[in-house]
Amino acid sequence: MYYRYSDDETLWNDFRSGSKDAYEYIFRSYSNMLYNYGFKICLDSMLTKDAIQEVFITLLTKYNKINITNSIKLYLFKALRTEIFKKLRAEQKYSHLTISDTDFNLEYSAEDKIIEDEITMIRIRELSHVVEDLPRRQKECIYLRFYEGMSYQEISEIMEIEVSSTYKMLYKAIEQLYEKLAMKNGNLFYWFGRYFKR
Repeated sequence: MYYRYSDDETLWNDFRSGSKDAYEYIFRSYSNMLYNYGFKICLDSMLTKDAIQEVFITLLTKYNKINITNSIKLYLFKALRTEIFKKLRAEQKYSHLTISDTDFNLEYSAEDKIIEDEITMIRIRELSHVVEDLPRRQKECIYLRFYEGMSYQEISEIMEIEVSSTYKMLYKAIEQLYEKLAMKNGNLFYWFGRYFKR
């Protein structure tokens, strides 16, 4: 029987009540999305998969003790990010690792996200080269905001920073992109500016 739910809160409550169908639905719906995000953080496929497995094992074994949420995506992104850095720090070569020390591999591609049209896909590819020059935390902020559609509040929770810091970080990133895009391609500069402001 196909599992149905009305919203994230209902789905999460079903899962927390012990529904295997709800758990499987969450896994099927978010595992690929989590892999894309996790891999961009650590650039390690096996570590990312292990971290995702740990997240879902925790969900499976402690489902009745997990907090209520009205955004499953937010909860899982935050849990995965925490688990990845936990694993990185556990490795000897990363014993003194801080979150700001790692890079964030931000790539836009048709495989990662459905692109509305061919022109937009070309612009996204051009944009990825410019974004790569940004500091890693700015890249992660850009990814969460524009690629995953997260709100400023959600980004602040995932990255464990103040909401005001999220605004400032994204503003600085956009300001730098404006300058680079304006020099590189006036039309792309105009498109990105409109996207950011809408």
